[in-house]
Amino acid sequence: RIIIICTWLCVAPKMDARKAYYRFVILFFNCALTFGSYYCFDMPSVLQTQMESKKNGNDLGLSGTQYNLLYAIYAWTNALMVLIAGFMIDKLGNSFGLFLFSFMCVLGSAVFALGATFGSFPVMLLGRLIFGTGNGSLTVVQNRVSTFWFKGKELALAFGFTLSFSRLGSVLNFLVTDRYAQWLWPGDPRTQVVNTLWSGSVLCGLGFASAGVTAYLDERGMAQLGRTEHTLANARRVVRTTDMSIVSMNALTQRLECQRYIQVLLVVLVGRPHHHVLLQWSIPICG
Repeated sequence: RIIIICTWLCVAPKMDARKAYYRFVILFFNCALTFGSYYCFDMPSVLQTQMESKKNGNDLGLSGTQYNLLYAIYAWTNALMVLIAGFMIDKLGNSFGLFLFSFMCVLGSAVFALGATFGSFPVMLLGRLIFGTGNGSLTVVQNRVSTFWFKGKELALAFGFTLSFSRLGSVLNFLVTDRYAQWLWPGDPRTQVVNTLWSGSVLCGLGFASAGVTAYLDERGMAQLGRTEHTLANARRVVRTTDMSIVSMNALTQRLECQRYIQVLLVVLVGRPHHHVLLQWSIPICG
C-alpha cells in the first residue's frame, strides 16, 4: 500500500478531476481509510482467550466484565460522537475530518496497545474510547467524500465499495489474526496480545496515510472543478452547539440498528460467537 500511495502522489498532479477515472482513484484511497481500523476493532474478540488467560504471572488476566467493557465503551462513544462529528465536518470540511479522525484511530489503537504492554486496564479503556471516537466519525467523512464525487453517478456502488472494504478488514481479522499470533509467538499469551495490537496500530497508520492522499486529491479536484471558494466558505463557518438541534434522534436510532445488524452478520459469516455481539444488543434505542 505504501508503494501505491507514493506512486499516486507522483502522478496526481497530472490527473484531471473532470475525467471519470479521477473519482475512482479517490474511491480507492477512500476505501482504504477504514480497512485497518475495522481490522483493529475486532482484535480483542480474536484475542479473547489470550486476554483472559491467567496461566502466567504476567498475563493480562481480564475478567469477563472487563473484556465486555472494551466493547461497551467503544459502542457508546461511537454512537454519540458521530452526531457531533457530522456537523463539525459539514462546517469545517472533508480534510479536517479525514486528518482528525484517522489520527484518532491511530492514537486510540496505539494507546490500547500501550495499555496492554504495561498491563494497565484503564489505559486500555482510554485507548478504546479514543478509537471509538475516531472510527465511527471517519465513516461519516468517508461517506461525505463519496457523495460529493459520485452524486448522480455511481453513488450506490461507491457506498458498497467503502462498506465492503471496511467489513473485509473485520473478516480478515477473524480469519488470520489468531493464527499468525500463535505461529509467531507460540506459548506466550501476553506477547501474542501485545505484538498483535501493535501490528494493528501500524495498519491504522496506513489508513492515516490514505487519509492524507484522499484529502489531497479531494482538495485538488475541487479546485479544478471551481469549488475552492465553496470549500473556504465552509471552513470559515463558526461551529455552534445550537447546530446540533437539526440532528434528528432518528439518525441515532438508525446508526445503532445498522451497527447491531453488521455485528450479527459477521458472527453468522465467521461462525464464531463473541461476547461483545450480545453486548451490542444491550444498548437501548432512543427515538
